[in-house]
Amino acid sequence: MGLVIFGKELLMTNDDFLYMLKHIDLPCGVLLSDNTTYRLETNDYSTLKYKEELEGIDKVLVISDGKLNVVGGVLFYGGYDIQITTLPQYRNKGYMSAIHRNGILYRECYPNLYVSLVTREIRHWQDFHLRHHLVKLAGLIIRNLPEVYKHLFIIRETNGYTEEAFIKKFS
Repeated sequence: MGLVIFGKELLMTNDDFLYMLKHIDLPCGVLLSDNTTYRLETNDYSTLKYKEELEGIDKVLVISDGKLNVVGGVLFYGGYDIQITTLPQYRNKGYMSAIHRNGILYRECYPNLYVSLVTREIRHWQDFHLRHHLVKLAGLIIRNLPEVYKHLFIIRETNGYTEEAFIKKFS
């Protein structure tokens, strides 16, 4: 079962998305200007083994290490949300930061797109701060700031913000 965000069911759990990414053979789709990111659109899904899971997703960015090894990806759920993940062995190596810094994600996103942060992946203030920074670089807006604040409050990582001040500062 997928995640449900604001009444819309996200078709893939993060584990499903990771599994699918492990089975993509590059090159496929369109190679973007950074020479490491491939855009797959609906007509490209027929070449994938897991095309049924992509129903309702209008495009996928597949990030490579530049040597045709898949390191992560971005699912686009129409104009209402995106899902980003990195394969565990490639985390904290700068691959996702690169598509933010080089503008790829910004150019691929829809205007004024809202995203939801997965709170269970925020373990401390720095996790939130990094995600917020990357979201802003891509020109996105965090939809679930009250939920994020409650999570930070529970784990005692509010950095001194009240909920009202937190939402004002990070929206």
